[in-house]
Amino acid sequence: MKATSTDALGIGLWLVILRVHFAFPLAALVFIGAFLPIVGATISGTIAILVALVDRGPVTALLVLVGVIAVQQLEGHVLQPIIMGRAVSIHPLAVIVAIAAGVVLAGIIGALVAVPIVAVLNTGIRHLVQHRTGPPPEAVVVKADP
Repeated sequence: MKATSTDALGIGLWLVILRVHFAFPLAALVFIGAFLPIVGATISGTIAILVALVDRGPVTALLVLVGVIAVQQLEGHVLQPIIMGRAVSIHPLAVIVAIAAGVVLAGIIGALVAVPIVAVLNTGIRHLVQHRTGPPPEAVVVKADP
């Protein structure tokens, strides 16, 4: 999944720029943590912030916080809808609306299943529209000679 590598690359690069120790292991932790939906990248980003606080002080930790939030917002609101929209052939805005509706209707589980449900509905409706040619053809009756 490309979203996990985007989180890890962005946060890891930001940690390297700020010269935080253990930047590469923290980027690997963000990569693995991002596989947990909704909360994984946030928890692993929080660990990166805490390491920056202990290693470089509160100013660097605040900068890491800004970087983590920026990367996660960019990934969640720009890259993920584009990537997921292309994967299931629906518009990125439809992905955002589907996830929002899924969260409102069924919480985290709704967010996880919203896009696949919209993709199935989109494919089914397209199939029905493309194969609709009018009324069914009349049956042809062939009479055999007695």
